[in-house]
Amino acid sequence: MDKKKLGIMEIEPLVRDRYIQDQFNLIGKRGISRMCGKEKAGGRAEYTRDVQLPGMLYCRILPSPYAHARIISMNTEKAEALPGVRAVLRYDDPELADKPLYGLETKFNAGHLASDGQAFYHGKHELAVTLEQWKQGAGRVLDGVAWWEGHPVGAAVAADTPELATEALGLIEIEWEELPMVLDPLEALKPGAPLAAPEINNRNNIIRKLKVEHGDVEKGFKEADKVIKFDARRRPYTVADAEPMSDVIHWRGDNVEIWAHQQQAYDGKIIFGMKMGIPLNRIKLHVPYQGSQFGGGGNPMMHHTHGVHIISGILSKRTGRPVKTFYDRRDNFYNLSQDADCHTSFKVGFKNDGTITAVKIDNICAKMGQYGIDHFEENTRIPNLALNYLEANINVAPAYWFRCEQNHNALCLSLVIDHVAAALGMDPVEVSLKNDGAEGRDMEYLSKFKIEHGFPDRDSLAEAIEMGKEAFDWDSKWHAPGTKVLPNGKLHGVGFTWDHEWDDTRGTACAGVLMHCDGTVDILSQKSDDGLNAMTTHCQIVAEEMGLKLEDVNFRFFEEVGFQMMTPDGSCNLAVDAYCTRNAAREAKQKLLEYATTPVKVLEIEYPAAFPEHHPDDLDVKDSIVYLKNNPEKNVPVAEVVKRAVLNQGGTRAPLFTWNWHRQGRYGTEEGRHRLTRQAYFAEVEVDPETGGVDVKTIVNINDVGKAISPETCEGQQYGGDYMGVGRALGEEVIYDPKTGVKLNANLIDYKVFTMRDIDETVNLLLETGMGYGPYGLNGIGECIATVIPGVIGNAIYNAIGERVDDHPMTPDKVLAAIEKAKAKRGDVK
Repeated sequence: MDKKKLGIMEIEPLVRDRYIQDQFNLIGKRGISRMCGKEKAGGRAEYTRDVQLPGMLYCRILPSPYAHARIISMNTEKAEALPGVRAVLRYDDPELADKPLYGLETKFNAGHLASDGQAFYHGKHELAVTLEQWKQGAGRVLDGVAWWEGHPVGAAVAADTPELATEALGLIEIEWEELPMVLDPLEALKPGAPLAAPEINNRNNIIRKLKVEHGDVEKGFKEADKVIKFDARRRPYTVADAEPMSDVIHWRGDNVEIWAHQQQAYDGKIIFGMKMGIPLNRIKLHVPYQGSQFGGGGNPMMHHTHGVHIISGILSKRTGRPVKTFYDRRDNFYNLSQDADCHTSFKVGFKNDGTITAVKIDNICAKMGQYGIDHFEENTRIPNLALNYLEANINVAPAYWFRCEQNHNALCLSLVIDHVAAALGMDPVEVSLKNDGAEGRDMEYLSKFKIEHGFPDRDSLAEAIEMGKEAFDWDSKWHAPGTKVLPNGKLHGVGFTWDHEWDDTRGTACAGVLMHCDGTVDILSQKSDDGLNAMTTHCQIVAEEMGLKLEDVNFRFFEEVGFQMMTPDGSCNLAVDAYCTRNAAREAKQKLLEYATTPVKVLEIEYPAAFPEHHPDDLDVKDSIVYLKNNPEKNVPVAEVVKRAVLNQGGTRAPLFTWNWHRQGRYGTEEGRHRLTRQAYFAEVEVDPETGGVDVKTIVNINDVGKAISPETCEGQQYGGDYMGVGRALGEEVIYDPKTGVKLNANLIDYKVFTMRDIDETVNLLLETGMGYGPYGLNGIGECIATVIPGVIGNAIYNAIGERVDDHPMTPDKVLAAIEKAKAKRGDVK
């Protein structure tokens, strides 16, 4: 393919679903119980760690005790001699000779990423990244070199019990050579800095460089009435999910079974087949319930998931027995994704009325792409933007997006809007509305775009703000920064922020609808269990489209059935997969109505149609009953219609089957669309001037989801995002010993995860404008809340104390330092 054409594909015209609220019986209805609820609440749900097979062995992988080290020699004889140990896999064994277990080297590679960057950034750009550089950032499994403390290297042991496998690891004798390390991305980029992974890049620690320009920022600064500069830092946090990583592999002759704790399980199957040289039709994949993922815990592109599959597979093939490889809690903290350590400098020009004329960002991040400029392009009218980005490799666990890849983009947008508002003494709500738009274009342009493509001409941000202001009582609570002390002596603050409500309809997915001879339906597809409540929402869609009772539709997505839904990856999930189930259901309903109007002839006997002398268009279905539209009294149960089809097909027990698919670009590419829906957040805090402690009193979220298939599911995402977002803002941080590189809080005691006791009140509201690109006008919600909340908490703290804490997380020591700084500015120091 001509490289110049990458990222450009011919697409069908932009499509949206027009709908009227009262047309739905099940979609958007409250009070529908989760179909997996009883299993999970009753303790009967099976997770990957629950899988037990006869003769199963347990595998543990050796973690490196050093942040950067090389194995000089290794003796595994004592481990191999321990009774109950069935196999020891060494990094230098021949089975691994042709399997360098890097992350990100199969589905995502340098060419793909480069083309994405060129397609997305329409201005001047420079993208310097090679596949080798990507490998250094992603890490590898069971090598002789460790790139971070806890890196799984050297050896893996399969034994009769987990305890024996752990004991055997302790018997392995290793001579290590400690190597120089670097933990800070700024230090890593200095001349002469220790090389984090010289085996891959022996020149420097640069993984990637990126330059982006839209418009002319220097011209924009000249046009501004004011120009400000400021810096911010966002320190790394990690997944901290409930179920540590695990898998089970059972090699039987020429066939393999996989039980995967992954959100992208089918991609993991593909990688396993490629690495192990086994055809995909010889691999059977099971996806049990998932004990949380958040986008980072089970990504097969990372070393710790597809690499673990390979290790389990080799050991199972060696021993002829199923092998379960499992991480304990500390292993999980060692190796699961953490977000990037980012150092960001801003220069912002703006008019006295709050109109922003230019934004320039210089950003340095560790081990993953967190640019900071994207949301200015995607949902503001700011005409002049520039980004200088450097990505550095350091000796910490691999970084990868979790819960969302937009974390830094959202924070940067929030900081710029609030800094401008503060500099002008304006309400940040007004500054936000003043700059709303898309790709440098104003709301008038967006209004034309909506009308041209059949969307309602609604102002999502204005509506979300009005809902939030009323629920929060913003107009009476907002005040100038650092001016309100409460009777209890604490400093009162309120904050506001916003962003677009994002999702994507890229990727590929397919699903089938199978109607049985009794009129009940199975949805046929496999997917990972995740936060969108797929087992219920897809059944709602199929039942709605086919006119069936909800209890007549079933979706058990654990087993492989030849169809795969899009993985929850890259901001796409229900917005992609629902196209498949909806379209397949529509086709199935059409077939059903054709059966109802077509006589059945078996041998010489002709059975009349259920509705003779009628056309399928004359019929409809409701509550699993087929009826005449102009005479609903004439009706026949769906099951009776299907029985006639059974006769026509010679007695088959599955008389009706359809399937549908979705591909990237089928309903418009990401580049061909504007983000039309918005989200708005309001927060109220009290800051203790003596301790620096921050009490979060109220959070109000408004998310324009386009159309809520299951309102309670959307609200569940809001509640979970509230606590995760507050945790990221105030406490969550991965902390390393600066001298040794050892992770100091690799557990759920020292790593501060916030809970429902850490927020006094949350108010979660849904806005439904129908302006999403998914079916029924829906768009995503799961990624948004935790991603945007840190910004609103920071803005509220600033409003309370009158000084910025632009170093996240905003822990009490940083808050106290900012309070002292504010006092000094006021001449208030004793």
